[in-house]
Amino acid sequence: MNPTASTSLDSPSPALSRANTSGIRRDELRPLDIELLPASDDPLDFPGYREKLVAVRRDGDAHAVDVGILTLGDVEVVAARGRFDVLAGSMGRTHGSFIATAMAYAREHLLPFVALTSSGGARMQEGMLALLQMVRAAEGIRTLREAGVPTLTHLGDPSTGGVFASYGLLSDVVLADPDATVGFAGPRVAEAVTGAPVGPDSHHGRAAFADGLVDGLAAPSEAPGRLAAWAQLLHPARRHGALPSVAVSDHATVELDAVEVVRRVRAAGRPSARTLLHAVFDGAIELSGDRAGGVDAVAIAAVARLGERSVVVIGFDRDAINLHGRQGLPGPTAFRIVQRALTLAQRHGLPVVSLIDTNGADPSPASEALGIAQAIAETFVATLSIDAPTIGVVTGEGGSGGALAIGATDRLLIQDDAFFSVISPEGAATILHRDPSRAEDVVGHLRLRAQDLHELGIVDGVLPGPTTAGPERAAAALRERVVTTLAELDHDGERLARRRVRYGA
Repeated sequence: MNPTASTSLDSPSPALSRANTSGIRRDELRPLDIELLPASDDPLDFPGYREKLVAVRRDGDAHAVDVGILTLGDVEVVAARGRFDVLAGSMGRTHGSFIATAMAYAREHLLPFVALTSSGGARMQEGMLALLQMVRAAEGIRTLREAGVPTLTHLGDPSTGGVFASYGLLSDVVLADPDATVGFAGPRVAEAVTGAPVGPDSHHGRAAFADGLVDGLAAPSEAPGRLAAWAQLLHPARRHGALPSVAVSDHATVELDAVEVVRRVRAAGRPSARTLLHAVFDGAIELSGDRAGGVDAVAIAAVARLGERSVVVIGFDRDAINLHGRQGLPGPTAFRIVQRALTLAQRHGLPVVSLIDTNGADPSPASEALGIAQAIAETFVATLSIDAPTIGVVTGEGGSGGALAIGATDRLLIQDDAFFSVISPEGAATILHRDPSRAEDVVGHLRLRAQDLHELGIVDGVLPGPTTAGPERAAAALRERVVTTLAELDHDGERLARRRVRYGA
């Protein structure tokens, strides 16, 4: 049995009708100014199929997907709205043709493409001709990515099979109705293939979110607003606007000794990177999950605004608990979530700001088994691959390679009460003296303070921190420096060459 294919094309009963699972009505879509070409009928001469098509057309609902122009908030997008009430929303050749045409229109006009899915899968009555529409949809997404056109999905009820496993999940951002049936195979197909019942914790939007497969949950009534917020952040005409005006900070930095810096960094109540995400930037929305079954709350991967400029913000939350139960330590999943955000930045030409505050990557056996070293290594490459300006800021503890992976940026800044070290002081004492309690004996030799790092040429600037200037003034100074540094990098025609020299040959 093929999970990508619709298991039934019978019209659902009224109790099962899912005609508006996205919160967007059919009449809200305005026609594209381009001809849509339906495919010919019944290519396989499949028993009973022609009669079903005739019946559907007689009711005036000829197609299982509607495409058109939709206004979300104050921006226009190209939308494809699935119709489960029409032959189970199944994807045959006409469905594929409409999707491909809508994607081509979005690419030509640089409008976000929004998929509002509601489908049982590929249309069995059209056989392999239907299954090939998965490739057609995937090619459409590939061309949109190549053109820097953002894609968004809301998974309605149900979203399964060939639609789910092609354009449904390929978007930059994927939201899901928490109560929707969601999965590669629908529950009945999964039970038939495996011989085991599908439990209550599987095959719905909430499960997909818990498993890191979608970025957020949105009931039908919430979907338009949530999609609008993402569309405004990523819209090609909106994401490269002006930076805000900022007041230049007049607060001097302070030089602290190494022991005192470590004490202040680790003191309770220091603002976390997630706190700074919302204090320094405007309208931040986080991505969630690695799209491969993992969620790690330590990872910060967001798109936000600075004035009218969209930026990607990545970092690690010192207060969050990772999926292995350890505080502030990013595991492999956290690094792969960050890589997702970096891919989004590269795809759409967005600057990146890294907020660095972790005492290192999770070194546990569970983390090793999931590939922590490989995840760190790939994060270095992803950070260095960004064509747009990149800025790193050490806002607490910079712990070894796990922190540096998001700090290989055009500019690296540090707060005066923060530090960056090759290894934690306790780790250094363990290696040198076999006694972690002797950390104070070695901490000064590590040259980990802001002033040391500036003298060594590791960091490019020192900012006031929350324990020397107060949390509010430190956040304001951080915003000011990020804005002014980004403006400098915008006008540096040799920026990428300088980065290659700094970190390369």
